[in-house]
Amino acid sequence: MVAALCVVVLLLLIALAVTLSHNRFTVQRAAVERTWRRVDAELQRRHDLIGALVAVTKAGGVNVSRIVQARSQAMASRGAGPAAQGRAEQLLNQELTSFLAGVPAGLRTGRDFGLLWDRMGESDERVAAESRSYNDSVHALNNRIVAFPTNIVAGATKVARAQYFLPGGRNR
Repeated sequence: MVAALCVVVLLLLIALAVTLSHNRFTVQRAAVERTWRRVDAELQRRHDLIGALVAVTKAGGVNVSRIVQARSQAMASRGAGPAAQGRAEQLLNQELTSFLAGVPAGLRTGRDFGLLWDRMGESDERVAAESRSYNDSVHALNNRIVAFPTNIVAGATKVARAQYFLPGGRNR
């Protein structure tokens, strides 16, 4: 009788531990998704600024077709996941660097361009900060998924690893 009671208590403790671990995975997954939404919002603001920058330079006679295409691809990658969106943002950053190299000095010194350029810098800093926060959340989740004994719970409940986001950055 005592042995049976010990077995029941042990099974209840194991069930409680599994439930608590799974609940913590759920909370961590929600934190990853919440921080990703913040990254996505900052990227959208950045895309809007790039659109304004393109409009200012297009008015100055600069060819904008490649940067417009790269921006469109980056915007279309929304919802494809952090890894795919990171690759699209890296391509956008490369095109942005090439695009800016072709902007005439006279246009760069203009008030509108300078203001937008400063706002781009602020936007890049916000994207970087939100990306760090997101990647920290991903790191914590992924570490728990592979650590013993939580890896057993993760495998049994099919908790998937999250993707890191590596957006690169604008070259100043």
